[in-house]
Amino acid sequence: MTRSRTRLPALLAALTLSVFAAPLAAQQPLPPAAELIARYQEAVGGKEKFASKTAMHATGDFAVPAAGVTGSFEMFSARPNKMLMRVTMGGFGEIKSGFDGTHAWSINPMEGPRLMQDKEKAQTADNADFESVLRDPSRFKSVETVERTTVAGRDCFKVRLVWQSDRETFDCYSPETGLLVASLGQQQSSMGVIDAVTLYDDYRDVDGVKVATKISVQAMGMEQVLTMKEIRFTDVPASTFELPAEIKALVR
Repeated sequence: MTRSRTRLPALLAALTLSVFAAPLAAQQPLPPAAELIARYQEAVGGKEKFASKTAMHATGDFAVPAAGVTGSFEMFSARPNKMLMRVTMGGFGEIKSGFDGTHAWSINPMEGPRLMQDKEKAQTADNADFESVLRDPSRFKSVETVERTTVAGRDCFKVRLVWQSDRETFDCYSPETGLLVASLGQQQSSMGVIDAVTLYDDYRDVDGVKVATKISVQAMGMEQVLTMKEIRFTDVPASTFELPAEIKALVR
């Protein structure tokens, strides 16, 4: 009887801890967004290492698995804010888009040449910023950790970003590695506003900088997958980003 009585308080304590442990764990303070971003910057190689890069050239495979569509892509980017993307799909043709520091544009077989305007242009300019990949807080109006959650089966800290253009997106950082594993937000397009989830996988070291070599975009019930086969931080001729003749005609 004495032994049972002495064990009872211990059993009650254990029961109490088991009941409250999960809620208390869930109430642990979230790490500040600036801290998560700083950890991410270190995880990909550090700001100083990235600062030594002036331009990038990448090639690889493009696919829309559900539609059985495959092709290839080529991407160029350069400081401070220039970008060119070419996607070639069998049976469909070539899709091109770019930003020359002033004009955001696209050319595809369905729509022909087009100049982007307003929010779509601002989104393209944000993405063309060579430093935007580092998510430095100085490039945003605000950054805030909003929750610890799961995105596409990935445990992550979710950070709300308000860009200088007033665009809002969300980044998800792995608690284990510190790497960016997903981004969520509305994508501006010629078809209107589209909710999209972008997943980052297979980080590889490229000249001292870790780069996600598989990027999957889930939108409108479809998935587009870019798989980078070759990535180089190298000089890219300025002529690469010159506007195509069809776009120059629209500018005039």
